[in-house]
Amino acid sequence: MDFYSLPYIILLLVYLLLYFVEKTSHTIFNRKIIRFFCAFLFVFFFGFRGFIGSDWYNYQEYYSEATLSTWTIYDFEIGFSFFVKLFNDLGFSYEFFVFFITSLQVFLFDRFVKNEGRNVALAYICLISLFPLLIIDLLRNFTSILIAIQSIYYINKSKKIRALLLILISITFHTTGVFFLFFFLWSKNYFKKKTLYILLFIGLGIYLSQFRFVDSIVSVIGSLFGGRLEYLAGSITESEQAYGIKIGILEKLFVLMAVLVNYDYIVKNKLISPISFNLFFCYCFIQLYFSTSDSIINRFGLLFFWAYLLFLTDLKIMIKNSVAKKYISVIIILLFFIKGYVTFDKIIYRYSNNIFEKDDHYIRSVNRDEFYIKAE
Repeated sequence: MDFYSLPYIILLLVYLLLYFVEKTSHTIFNRKIIRFFCAFLFVFFFGFRGFIGSDWYNYQEYYSEATLSTWTIYDFEIGFSFFVKLFNDLGFSYEFFVFFITSLQVFLFDRFVKNEGRNVALAYICLISLFPLLIIDLLRNFTSILIAIQSIYYINKSKKIRALLLILISITFHTTGVFFLFFFLWSKNYFKKKTLYILLFIGLGIYLSQFRFVDSIVSVIGSLFGGRLEYLAGSITESEQAYGIKIGILEKLFVLMAVLVNYDYIVKNKLISPISFNLFFCYCFIQLYFSTSDSIINRFGLLFFWAYLLFLTDLKIMIKNSVAKKYISVIIILLFFIKGYVTFDKIIYRYSNNIFEKDDHYIRSVNRDEFYIKAE
């Protein structure tokens, strides 16, 4: 029996060791060392990865044909397209481009965790185990998100021009970055507790009934504007598969309820910024309200993954109950390892590293096709 997730479990164990070292070190210098090793390990493991996942097939095809001398309607995300075309014109391989973009992502993620988080190594464990789709398959989306969330630091410092510039840059990597303009609306006040409970109960009703209200909304929008938007709307509603009742939603409900129960404690002591607090609930509610639309969850829910990550990695300090504090970290770490094992134990995630052996394009293409045929 193949154990495809073994390399990823080993990686998580190394990060867990770094987490324990981080918890016992109390100086800024030691924290910098932990940050360096976490970043280096991530770049080594994912920056030199072979053809793992799914979307490498489409990205590589786009990369091979990209050139600065040719621009089409499909190059509207000019920031990402510019780098792709530039690197290809300079003669760099697709593998080198992946290394470059991964290094950029790690730099941005490290800076975000340094400014907003408290547990560096645990943040990497959470990212790898819960959000592999972002790391491996969504190069544009992930880069766009990481650029946009740098603006949180400047919004909290009332430097709105710098924040706006960062969000505008993020839009050039992926157009969904436009939703980060809501940062400015939600930067001052926390969502009201009563409103959150009402939204939770409505969301639970929609989730349990698996009511596909989103189909009607998307269809109406498509028919109103017509053109390509109508085509995209039709493709979404026709190809959707509901997420259904799964363990993942129970995990999110558990965290959501833990935060709501401790709402007054968190808000009174300002344990997290209003932006991160509010977007955490947006992330969770998207899972509930749009459980019948996997594309909406993947395209829009993941925009706010970082807020969920902050709460998970800092949940211990968010909880007032002293007994719960003792066990919550163990529960969360177990969750990460279980999710990591389940997620990566698939043939499309069979790990390879270009430093040691160049991946076989044909074999990985066949594995990719077979995986999706079996999944149908």
